[in-house]
Amino acid sequence: MAKKQRITQPSEFCLELGKHLRALRKSKDLSIEEIAYKANIDAQNLRKYELGKQEMKIGMLKRIADAFEITPSELIDFKIN
Repeated sequence: MAKKQRITQPSEFCLELGKHLRALRKSKDLSIEEIAYKANIDAQNLRKYELGKQEMKIGMLKRIADAFEITPSELIDFKIN
């Protein structure tokens, strides 16, 4: 019997982190492709993070923070609405 794929809703944190990532990227006038290149990740994955559709592992958080030239703690320092 095949396993049923579990569909989960994105967490509020993932959604807010995604909004923050997008706002930060736009404030620096950078494209998704530019940040993805700097972070050495696929642009499609970055889109998923911005949309809050994919949870981010710590290593990825570090790579994206480095691409923005900020610390990981600065990247997650935002208020949840």
